[in-house]
Amino acid sequence: MILEGKHALVFAANGAISTGVAHAFAREGAHVWLSGRNAAALETLAAEIRAAGGEAETAVVDATSPEAVSGYVDAVAADVGRIDIVFNGIGGRPVDLGYPENSLTTPLDHFMIPLQQIVGSQFLTARAGGAHMVKQGSGAIVILSATLSSMTAPFMAGISAACGAVEALTHALAGELGPAGGRVNCVRGSGMPETRTIQETGAGSIALGYPPRMSLPPLGRPITVAETASTAAFLASDLASGMTAQIVTVCAGAFV
Repeated sequence: MILEGKHALVFAANGAISTGVAHAFAREGAHVWLSGRNAAALETLAAEIRAAGGEAETAVVDATSPEAVSGYVDAVAADVGRIDIVFNGIGGRPVDLGYPENSLTTPLDHFMIPLQQIVGSQFLTARAGGAHMVKQGSGAIVILSATLSSMTAPFMAGISAACGAVEALTHALAGELGPAGGRVNCVRGSGMPETRTIQETGAGSIALGYPPRMSLPPLGRPITVAETASTAAFLASDLASGMTAQIVTVCAGAFV
């Protein structure tokens, strides 16, 4: 198991991708610390992980609150002595993040929502975990992005900008934490049809008069949450010890 003995913090663990990552981390031997806003959903996920033989703890944490994030990370570190892995899968329903929406009529505050919520949260969780990684001389942060960062997707300006920003954040944090042994990488996934986000985004784009493209990628199918989660587990592991500041794309060949 490539994460055996590691303590892994999974923020926004109620989402589809974070749930997959939590299962992957636990399956590879990590003790996972699950946090999010929905206590019941967190307990359900923890029960699934424990039933499969893994170790999981839960806590209600708002990943957009500086005080909540730093307090939680410090408490875990005080309890177990180290923070080995941080993953933040924060997202949100498209309707709550202001997309899809025509950029020519989008209010500035709508455009800024994904930047404030997603980029801000990724900064907070990486900063809090990174502080402990610098002290202990090791650790891995895995940031989540999407191929929107380099696509010409209409009606997606805010979320596309957020994806590009978290990738730039990956590079900056890798430069800061690297000398002390901290690694920062980003897993960039293409659309995963089993997620509610993709289903609702597609419906919204059709409503705006832009049918989604239906062509299949070179592998003949879209990627799955499990494939994205497995990539995150690899980046968090010592198998990727020579990798930092990397944006690793999982897309079945649809986007490179």
